[in-house]
Amino acid sequence: MKISDKPRQGLLFQAFLLVFVISKAQLSVGVLGFQRVIFKSAGHDAWISVIIAGLAAHLSIWLMIRILAHYDSADLFGIHHALFGKWVGRLFSLLFMMYFAFYVLTISRTYIETVQSWIFPDFPTWLLMLLLIALIAYGLTGGIRVIIGLCLFGFGCWILTTLFYYAAVRHAQWSFLLPIMEGTPSQLLEGASKMPLTLAGFEVIFFLYPFIRDPQNANRYAQIGVLISNLFYLFVMVVSIVYYSQNQMPKTIWATFSFLKIIRFPFLERFEFIAIPLWMLILVCNLMLFTWVILRGMKRVFQQNQKRSLAVFCALLFACSFLFQEHGQIYKMNSILNSVSTYVIFLYPSLLYLFVKTVHALKKRTVHR
Repeated sequence: MKISDKPRQGLLFQAFLLVFVISKAQLSVGVLGFQRVIFKSAGHDAWISVIIAGLAAHLSIWLMIRILAHYDSADLFGIHHALFGKWVGRLFSLLFMMYFAFYVLTISRTYIETVQSWIFPDFPTWLLMLLLIALIAYGLTGGIRVIIGLCLFGFGCWILTTLFYYAAVRHAQWSFLLPIMEGTPSQLLEGASKMPLTLAGFEVIFFLYPFIRDPQNANRYAQIGVLISNLFYLFVMVVSIVYYSQNQMPKTIWATFSFLKIIRFPFLERFEFIAIPLWMLILVCNLMLFTWVILRGMKRVFQQNQKRSLAVFCALLFACSFLFQEHGQIYKMNSILNSVSTYVIFLYPSLLYLFVKTVHALKKRTVHR
């Protein structure tokens, strides 16, 4: 496998689009109920835990881009091959592909449960999964530039959803934020440790980097994208703390969607009938992007045809949707993904950065000798 990955000019995109792609990739099903699990650990200081986790995300994406900058137009698959050799490098790349596959399954199944819980309790799981798979396959046929464009569209839909919070802000009790810093440092860190699932998504920079036309600007725009996501999560957390009481928050599973209950229009009583389908347009961009990473890996690492890989992946995704039917199983999926994401987006980039710096320092010392 070639270490460098130099796509043709027609597939490249400007670095400023990372603002929309990175922030959109981070907005996933985690935002639907992340407030509850963090509040259980940090209490009404949960917003501080969000800031701590957000700062860690900024550091992590800086490390990722520094790793990529050491190689000439390489993605993580090529870096694995260069550092660890053919077989170990393949194993590491395969683990990343399995991570993204599990991510796609978790996002899909969690969204389907949201639809069944809020709108159509008897809606067949397989039918909605089939619809999501059809959208994924249709978007992937257009290639990476089409996916980037859909992420831009999804970003616009996301900004539109922020208007949903106006009703909750009107009923806010700002005294619920006091006293500040009541939680201990260990409680705040424990709360931050529940954020990786919500923050995950920016690791796609490992695979998009070769497609950036001006990579020297990648760090600036990627950091802006992460900042937008962090500010949004901070806003949602603060609004949740001042809207729900301390007894309500630990019991509210879908804290973000529960805001919708107080929104009323003369012509529409249940606003979630609009909001939840709109979220599908937002989430399907992530499904396409993460599936593209898997197909790219199958082509780069195992030299497999992408259309054949897409057909196999869609069939497996559809089959796996029947394995997780109960809420407890889906909650367990999210918990496992949160734990795995901690290693993928925080720990692994740090270790890989140290390893890359060590290897390059040894090479320089050997050359000087």
